[in-house]
Amino acid sequence: MSIPSEIVVLTSDSSLKSELQSAAESLGDQQPRVRSVADSAELMQVVRSMPPQVVLVPFDDDHDQVGRIARELQAAQPPIPVVGVFRPNGFADNVSESAVLIEAMRAGVRDFLRRPVSTTEFRTLLQSIGDQFGEGTSPNSQTFGRVISFISNKGGVGKSTMAVNTAVGLAMRHPDRVLLIDASLQMGVAAALLNLRPPATLAEIAVERDRLDETLLRQLAVVHDSGLHMLAAPNDAIAAMDVDDTLLARIITLARRTYDYVVIDTFPMFDRVVVAALDLSDRTFIVVENVVPTLLGAVSLLKVLDRIGFPEERQSIIVNRQQRVAGSLSVPDVAQRFGRQIDFVLPFEKRVMVAANSGQPIAQQGSRLSGFCRALQSVIDSIENESAGSPQTNSVSVPVGSAASGRDSEHDDSEIREGDQW
Repeated sequence: MSIPSEIVVLTSDSSLKSELQSAAESLGDQQPRVRSVADSAELMQVVRSMPPQVVLVPFDDDHDQVGRIARELQAAQPPIPVVGVFRPNGFADNVSESAVLIEAMRAGVRDFLRRPVSTTEFRTLLQSIGDQFGEGTSPNSQTFGRVISFISNKGGVGKSTMAVNTAVGLAMRHPDRVLLIDASLQMGVAAALLNLRPPATLAEIAVERDRLDETLLRQLAVVHDSGLHMLAAPNDAIAAMDVDDTLLARIITLARRTYDYVVIDTFPMFDRVVVAALDLSDRTFIVVENVVPTLLGAVSLLKVLDRIGFPEERQSIIVNRQQRVAGSLSVPDVAQRFGRQIDFVLPFEKRVMVAANSGQPIAQQGSRLSGFCRALQSVIDSIENESAGSPQTNSVSVPVGSAASGRDSEHDDSEIREGDQW
């Protein structure tokens, strides 16, 4: 029988820590590592950075806390079982113990552990959880939406345009089942690209964080005529200060429970908010241009992703606004500099700039004559195929050293200066 090796307990109670440590030590060679965190914010940090196999949460004066945490961790990837810890007859006289425990089970609490902690009961509990989740899967693991993020090492490479049009394209196939989160907190432009004036932003969600749930999340999202739902970035940098990594992680976790796809645009700076988005992403698209300074920065970004342990198999590289002009790098040149395969190439087209300026996403104006739209559809296809468990379908796959020309647009816009397209 397998026993979870990593356990986190949400407590500052030294006596509970001691009980759990003694019970863990009694398991001998199967002794799990038991870590403690002081509050729910620290718990979510640990879940993102070093996810445990089990989380123990004691019932305290806030009886609903155990259920809230269970709901959030059900949407983790993979889901993390939550065990409620209680002391028999430890609830107030006016509180029904059975009612509290039943409500916790409805919220998704996997099991319960009584205090003082019995070594036998502790072993039985861990064996039960280990047998059920030993393969790293859960019967509910496929009920949550997929999270797709877009990142870049600098602004101006078309990352937001890619994120918005990918989200719109998905929403046209899955109306009301796609959420776009503009987490580019300091300079979010998703609302402008969609010609929307959202009544609420992430700043308003920060104010309501204590009562945030799936229903409120949908209520605060603005709806685009493509069927896309969007949570807009704060209106200014001051308001953005209230949106931290813990809040973003909670928003993403809740969003995965109510949407099939969650698309995240990010700020082009590697901070804790971006790391929170990456930690919860099933697929991250790294957007670059075939310009040497941009590529050098992107190479550094890939090294950072490697250092934080973000797996290469969850990364896809997009060369955006690719064009063949004198002095520009070919797609094989880009692949050579990265030492990596290029997954998608989206050609430069003037109509993309026009669509951005008008607030009419080019994904809604898709044309078979547009190389950009065809490549965009390949990006969207790959997301859908991955969601369905099929192999990823790339618009282009250029390995290092390929002799491919890298020309993907039907139109040669070489006379247009680089940077004219937003």
